[in-house]
Amino acid sequence: MKYSRTDLLQLKDYRLTIDEDIAFTQEVSRQFPRIRKINDINVKADGIYDPNTQQLAIHFEIRGSVVVGCDVTFEDVIVPIDTEADEIFTFDKKEEDVNILKANGEVIELLPTVLQLILIEIPIKVVKSGRIEYPKGDGWEVISEETYQKQKEKRVDPRLAKLKELLPQDE
Repeated sequence: MKYSRTDLLQLKDYRLTIDEDIAFTQEVSRQFPRIRKINDINVKADGIYDPNTQQLAIHFEIRGSVVVGCDVTFEDVIVPIDTEADEIFTFDKKEEDVNILKANGEVIELLPTVLQLILIEIPIKVVKSGRIEYPKGDGWEVISEETYQKQKEKRVDPRLAKLKELLPQDE
């Protein structure tokens, strides 16, 4: 998904159409340890190149899924990716607008932008749906918020425990 200025000038009506399935390598998992695997991603994009401004405006549609670890159990969780975005690339080295992405020399690379758009779609916290077997160890355990609230309601403040002895008990 690399396009040189010459490639863009040779397009009919300067229009670029992309419909590709992309398979990311394990290198992405080493770069971003939170991601265990990026399943095949389908990228559809429609763009138009303006030779006067040397800018390529593209509308991306990205579909696929990513495997990340559950924040509670560390088990694999599949996160669907379904996003759209508009990006502008330029060959003009003097462009100062921070929202416009600059070409790498004489080549515009779309793959790093696609990867960034995928990363943006991954939630900060991912928890496996359904019944979760919470981890526990010697003297500790992870409990759900629901269990914590129930335990909190049942717990008696030790400072008030003596008062309970003073109250008559119903028998």
